[in-house]
Amino acid sequence: MTVLRPAAGPNSRSGVRRSGDRYQDLIGWSAAMRVMHPSNEIQQLEIEVNGVGNVDDVILRSANGRHHYTQVKWTTNPTNMIDYAYLTKQDTKKSKSLLQKFFNSWKKLTTAGDSPVMELVTNRVLDPGDPLLRLLDGRTDLLNPAARLLTPGSAADARLNEWAEHLSCTREEVLDMLDSLHFKPGLSVGSERDRAQSLMLANGLLSDADALDRGIGIVADWVLGGRREITLDDITMEVERMRLRSDDPRAVLLIQAIDRDPNPSDATVALDWVDLYEGESPPTRRQPRDPADWAAMSNDIDDAVARLRSQGFQDVVVRGAMRQATFFTVGARLAQVTGTNVSHVRFGMPWASNAPRIAVPDLQRSLVPIDAGNHLAVAIGMTNDPTSAVTAFVEATNLPIQSLLVLMPAEGPNDQSVAGPGQAVAYAQSLRNAVRAQLESTPAERVHLFLAGPGGLALLLGHRWNRVAPTTVYEDLGSGHGYTAAFSVDA
Repeated sequence: MTVLRPAAGPNSRSGVRRSGDRYQDLIGWSAAMRVMHPSNEIQQLEIEVNGVGNVDDVILRSANGRHHYTQVKWTTNPTNMIDYAYLTKQDTKKSKSLLQKFFNSWKKLTTAGDSPVMELVTNRVLDPGDPLLRLLDGRTDLLNPAARLLTPGSAADARLNEWAEHLSCTREEVLDMLDSLHFKPGLSVGSERDRAQSLMLANGLLSDADALDRGIGIVADWVLGGRREITLDDITMEVERMRLRSDDPRAVLLIQAIDRDPNPSDATVALDWVDLYEGESPPTRRQPRDPADWAAMSNDIDDAVARLRSQGFQDVVVRGAMRQATFFTVGARLAQVTGTNVSHVRFGMPWASNAPRIAVPDLQRSLVPIDAGNHLAVAIGMTNDPTSAVTAFVEATNLPIQSLLVLMPAEGPNDQSVAGPGQAVAYAQSLRNAVRAQLESTPAERVHLFLAGPGGLALLLGHRWNRVAPTTVYEDLGSGHGYTAAFSVDA
């Protein structure tokens, strides 16, 4: 039997082109989902239209007059960087560099009276060694105001002058352009698919991988068919034709705890806590610099939930980079008993609180005596066994714990313990019921909760955490560093 092997060597030109086109179509489908959602001001999608210069790949027309012009750039090797050479490269003497294309488009649009929001969307990463690009503000995706405040004679100041020389313009003109130019680097296919699926969920559409691929195919058909201006009616017609509709629209709640989202404007309500945290990167952000900020973040969640309910939303898609305690608390504030449903996209799969239950084996249960009070500690170990770490922390901090209840999957903790949304629903029910049973046999004034598992499971567990006891949920500070009390949940 002959075994077919993949071709060796780099991708063909055709393969690179097709991958780039598909990436752009994916960005276009997310833009179409923005137009479709009832809670935003986006009115129309345009694709590769004439008359706007070189920022024509994906355009969103807004009711407030701040139109978004997106240039999409794809590379088969995402370690290729956005650096000075990439921005200023000219293939021929007559061709324009990427930086020149943005500058010329900015001049064309502003001369016509527009106040454009220009975006470079790419899977390339920023060059961390570039003195100017490394000043990019993660909150706004802009180089300004940092570029306007450069120290004369600094490396970044010299680089800005190089940009002006390359563009044959004044330094002030470069700075004015940078008020409009947003850099959105490092957007992988996986992250953009998750984003698109979350937006599909928010619009009440089917959102599995097949549905997403059909949506991307719709955009490809628009491009091939020469459709350049796409209205809400056009999008709705294609959604109905492809039978993608499944439910009513949902809200999007974005929690930016340990990292910022490149598209916060997707959200119905967005929270940004990144600057409150210790650490300079997502892996190192585990607790706020000021412990009092846990209470401030808790209040932010309450305010966000109140805003969603005031707008009439009972179904909420939860997005964002956050840790276990935050996932759990958001789920608890959007509690099942209030008639709310929650969803979260995990690795391309929507996990919804109302997904059909798929039975799971009985949990492993063990009870570790502490005998230091009348509270119950609960350690849930879906991905690793937290028994020794939690026991050591409880004893070292003199928490008033009577006993520690440890709950783990029947086959033991592992990173594949929860296969999908149906199992997550079943585990959430089983875990909550196990805690209820322990409290029935040995009542406790408070539960101290320690979590190790998928964020989506923590969300669904918090969503069902009722008829238990007032609960303090803890955040893991990393191996050997113990835990910190994060949020309090009434249950």
